[in-house]
Amino acid sequence: EAFIKPWQGLEKALAKLGRTLQFDMESWTLELGSGMQMNPESVKRGVYGIKNYLSKKGMLELPDLPITDPDSYQMKLASKDNIERYYAPAGGMIQSRVELGSFVKVGDRLYQLLSFNKEGNLPNVIDIKAETDGLVFDVSTNYSANQGEYVLSVRQFDN
Repeated sequence: EAFIKPWQGLEKALAKLGRTLQFDMESWTLELGSGMQMNPESVKRGVYGIKNYLSKKGMLELPDLPITDPDSYQMKLASKDNIERYYAPAGGMIQSRVELGSFVKVGDRLYQLLSFNKEGNLPNVIDIKAETDGLVFDVSTNYSANQGEYVLSVRQFDN
């Protein structure tokens, strides 16, 4: 992962040996989907982005790259303020979760949590409902959750 920046560790080790060397490195992390899953469209866009970057740096010569008109390749950005994250209120198994890409309204069920107890009673089913209108744009890959673990996110839209 680029965020680890291994060259910084090398710089420090060399400095201890009396050699000052600073690497001029750019780094970025390519996201190809979500935890334990790859999204083919993300891979396609990622490869295109890498080719464009390397073309811009003069390392590759490819037709139609680098992009000279950045307006021709728009990227949608969203404020983090418009994201509602949902976490498991108790430990249990997630069931009946809405699908990624679904639009929801306030009060719609997002998922159910089958919560087991330690007293030997039957498990409780907890309905988790949307607190805002929006698009389900991220879901966890795990169907088991501990209390407080992330389950999904809804992106709110301005009216």
